[in-house]
Amino acid sequence: MAATPGPDPATVPLITVAGEAERPAWDEFVRTSGGVLMQSWGWGVLRSRYGWTVTRWLARDPHSGACVGALQVLRRPLGPGGLGWAYAPRGPVLGSLAQPWAAESLLKAAAGFLRSRGVVALRLDPEWPVGSLTVNSLRARLGLRAARFDVQHRNSWVVDLAADEQATLAALPPSTRRNIRIASRAEVTVTADSSRSAVEGFYRLHLDTVRRQRFTTRPQSYYEAALTDLDGVIFVASRRGQPLAAAMAISCGPRLIYLYGGTSLTAPEARASYALHWEMIRWGIQQGCSFYDMWGVPRHFDPANSAHGYATFKTRWGGRQVSHSGLLLAPLWGPADPALHQLEAWLLRRRPLLT
Repeated sequence: MAATPGPDPATVPLITVAGEAERPAWDEFVRTSGGVLMQSWGWGVLRSRYGWTVTRWLARDPHSGACVGALQVLRRPLGPGGLGWAYAPRGPVLGSLAQPWAAESLLKAAAGFLRSRGVVALRLDPEWPVGSLTVNSLRARLGLRAARFDVQHRNSWVVDLAADEQATLAALPPSTRRNIRIASRAEVTVTADSSRSAVEGFYRLHLDTVRRQRFTTRPQSYYEAALTDLDGVIFVASRRGQPLAAAMAISCGPRLIYLYGGTSLTAPEARASYALHWEMIRWGIQQGCSFYDMWGVPRHFDPANSAHGYATFKTRWGGRQVSHSGLLLAPLWGPADPALHQLEAWLLRRRPLLT
């Protein structure tokens, strides 16, 4: 950690490794601290199915025992000799950015643990706003520095939701409301299903999109696991029995999340994707969500980018772009960190980061 004046010992959070018994408290804290899905317990369960080892630390107020911070770290083997690398997606989660000791204590505990496991680097990309003086001070205090690449999108598209669907609908751009009406007149219907069997229809549309756009994807079993581990719901928009668009939606605290999707090129005049997302929004309002996180958008909107089409579609729902700080490197080995980061980059060459 960077050298800073020491805190009053009475204010230093108590740090514990969270076991299964702490799962309800963990998820309640994550939900009430912005609904950071990738720091939810279920996200760690999902990633543990695919070769990652998960460790979670909770920070508690030393007087009240209330949770003030949480850090979920994924790690996996990197190379010979037991070396590994670690990643805290969208972590840590803090009750307040104005209480830096929670973050400092969490990262200190994680660093000691990871060093004992031969981890050469710890990367994290917390959902801290860009340009905030508080965040800049926190990053300096923690000794965090920018990595050379990102793992997650640093920009998301967010649409605010009113407490009722009529007010939310009225706030959408006129063209979007018109396309929702067109879908209704075209007899597009949307179903919601939380069963694993729903994934099969979703996955066919997802694969169609992946092949068209030349994206990467995972096997169907991954999406079946995500549906269970993240308490997801599959939405499918169909016309006369033919599926045209599908998506997996997650409710996490105040946040409705569009996690994965797929569309068909059949019947574009039916505007099935508009019916799909409107039904997801209606569902999110029923779950008590106050904003719709449509997930990542490119840092630069470029028609030559394969992501341009879906990113532009997200902007048609109104809303705004939210930017995070991107991937950061946490201090782990002191003066040896630069050399170990170079070693990590060499060992990771041409390897997918998040298989």
